[in-house]
Amino acid sequence: MMAGSELRPVDPARIQDKLDQMVELARGELELALMALETQAPEQAQAVMERDVGLGQLYRIVEQACLDALAGEGRSVEAREVVGCLQIAGELVRIGGHARDIAAIVLAMDSADFSGPMEKLSRMGDLVLEMLAQVGEAVTNRDLSLAQRVAAEDREVDELDEETVSSLLMTLMTAPDRSMHSTHLLWIAYHLERIGDRVGNIADRVDFMANVS
Repeated sequence: MMAGSELRPVDPARIQDKLDQMVELARGELELALMALETQAPEQAQAVMERDVGLGQLYRIVEQACLDALAGEGRSVEAREVVGCLQIAGELVRIGGHARDIAAIVLAMDSADFSGPMEKLSRMGDLVLEMLAQVGEAVTNRDLSLAQRVAAEDREVDELDEETVSSLLMTLMTAPDRSMHSTHLLWIAYHLERIGDRVGNIADRVDFMANVS
């Protein structure tokens, strides 16, 4: 075996540390994207794009560490931990991708137009941002109870999404001149709803790692 392909020593604490960093980066991206939506500030939207590079780099570090761990000799309990961490890292990268897409939509919007169900979108954004912070804590502490509470909060995100979509579809039917703006907001609602789903997936992974039997 070539030296470059030899397994690296696996440090579970290092994997968790990188996951914690990924949570913070994903939260930072999402927070900036939501601020950009609220203020229509292009520099904040652009900053999301720049941060997303760091999230991808951290994912590759976690991915390699998890692959090294799975290739080594370990107990089944450890394998569940490693698989769970790898899946969580994947969800965090996708959350960053949704934040980046929201920022890209903001850059394409009319910066002078704040019409539409902005209050509902703002509530959705605040909710998924808080859910992401809480699920990060649940992952760090392997807190199944907290993870389950976070997963339950996704119902409110779904309800807000349904209300937002209904309002925007009505606007599309009654005010075709507002179609581009409404379409932009529909896509933002979609990405926020998907972030809620992905946070729920992370909460499920905490359950997976906690239930070993």
